[in-house]
Amino acid sequence: MVKAIALILVSLCLCAANFVYADGEWQLRKDEDNIQVYTRDVAGSPFDAVRTTTVSQDVRLASFAALILDAEACPNWAAQCEESYIFERLKETEVYVYTHSNMPFPAKDRDMLTHAVWSQDASSHTLRVDSEATNGILDEFDDRLRLKQLTLSWEFKPLDSGAVEITNETHVDPGSILPGWLTNMLLVDIPFETMSSLVTEVTKPQYRDAVIGFVKEYATQ
Repeated sequence: MVKAIALILVSLCLCAANFVYADGEWQLRKDEDNIQVYTRDVAGSPFDAVRTTTVSQDVRLASFAALILDAEACPNWAAQCEESYIFERLKETEVYVYTHSNMPFPAKDRDMLTHAVWSQDASSHTLRVDSEATNGILDEFDDRLRLKQLTLSWEFKPLDSGAVEITNETHVDPGSILPGWLTNMLLVDIPFETMSSLVTEVTKPQYRDAVIGFVKEYATQ
């Protein structure tokens, strides 16, 4: 049985399950260019979760929020992202996002409609966006497989040094059994490529100086 699956695009949910044993420990799968990719068993699920981490220097919290909120720019930095847009904006910190992921042959393309909610800790100023797949809101396309069990989180934690620690965690049911080579690519390579591209894309002028109303910057000591 395929054991692992991971980040197919920037906006990917913890599968609902009856937990019968504890989640496993995070296992390092790749450590390169200051980016670490980990996987672990998930209780009650045949699919692994993936965590990707790095530290970015001299970037404001609002810049990360501006990049992720710019859904149409998803193909510029999220690996395999073919198309993305805000389907509905409920409020400043809550949106529905549609994303179409281009999958390598012979796998069928995937898509999803995720419900994304932003929050920021008042004390640490850590900024998060938590996304979850939705069902029954948007009609499915014949040529794409709709992902219905998926959770994704991005966390941006400001450090006293002025840097920002970035963590992405994803758990997804791919909807069908995938070849082993493709599973490994989704598990390690795509999360790594996405994180690498994100830390480059966020430095572009349209994000670097962005102001987001719900984001408060952290004042270093």
